[in-house]
Amino acid sequence: MEESTDKKFGKLTKELEQINNLDKQLCFVQVANKWKEIKEKSSEALWFTEDCCEAKCINTEKPVGNCVKGNGFANIIDDENIEYIDAKRDDNCYGFDNSTTIYAENSFNKPKDSSTYTLFYFEVKYISKIQEEKINYRKINVALENSSNNYARLDFETDISKDIWFNVQNQKNQEGCLRLKNILWNNNDIFGCGLVYPPSNTNDFSYIFFTHNGKQIGNPILLNDNCDGYKPYIRIQCCSVETNFGKDLKAKPFVYDFSKHKIHKYSDFEKDLNQLVEMFPFITKEGMKHLLLTKGGVKTIVSNKLRLITTYFS
Repeated sequence: MEESTDKKFGKLTKELEQINNLDKQLCFVQVANKWKEIKEKSSEALWFTEDCCEAKCINTEKPVGNCVKGNGFANIIDDENIEYIDAKRDDNCYGFDNSTTIYAENSFNKPKDSSTYTLFYFEVKYISKIQEEKINYRKINVALENSSNNYARLDFETDISKDIWFNVQNQKNQEGCLRLKNILWNNNDIFGCGLVYPPSNTNDFSYIFFTHNGKQIGNPILLNDNCDGYKPYIRIQCCSVETNFGKDLKAKPFVYDFSKHKIHKYSDFEKDLNQLVEMFPFITKEGMKHLLLTKGGVKTIVSNKLRLITTYFS
């Protein structure tokens, strides 16, 4: 049955209202971006930086090619596409599948004197290998970083973990981890990473959030004072990606619908803070606030940690 004119008009009105509300509250900033730097192995970040081999034959200056040792490594094909080249394994060579960490060219910078919530965002499509059943280990990290000790990343690894890791303190050994449950990981899945800066005249926090196939997952990670200049990066192993930096949203829109984004405000933080103080009255409100901010404003991480402590000493 054909939809009535009134019903169609009602839907259109609702869509226009959503767009108008979005324009008033949340403003997406498009940053001309591309994948640029292949991160070399670093003693400061041994756990997430690898070279293709000792010769570093695939690098920022030469981002396309095969490793001379036959190891698996990613190639930057163009501005938005990254292809993982399988390790070579035959009678003459046995290569290893190494992970590749790649940074974008430009950062997401905090606007000055903004009257709206400012959103930076990008998405990547995970593309599995053709002979995936022969691959024992796959990995994809989608992240933002402004220093080695200030970052938030979505971390998916085969049969191991689906987590959000972060450090918002700009200090070593201050990591937080949010475990993600009941999330299936499939070929052609879309992972997104967003950064929201609040208006200059509010006390709201800047925060990073993640999406999976157009739906927000986990909690927003609240950022402290050192929250300017976050640069997108990814880390992949045994998979390729197609990226959408938002260059032409009419031709290639994001999977995530901004009009449905719930802005995280200070009142949300205050509510969680008060609940934690009620649950653990032996900690002052100021002390609890510091602890909550250390853990990115994620109440469940704080409550679980404090429950373990109280159980241990009870």
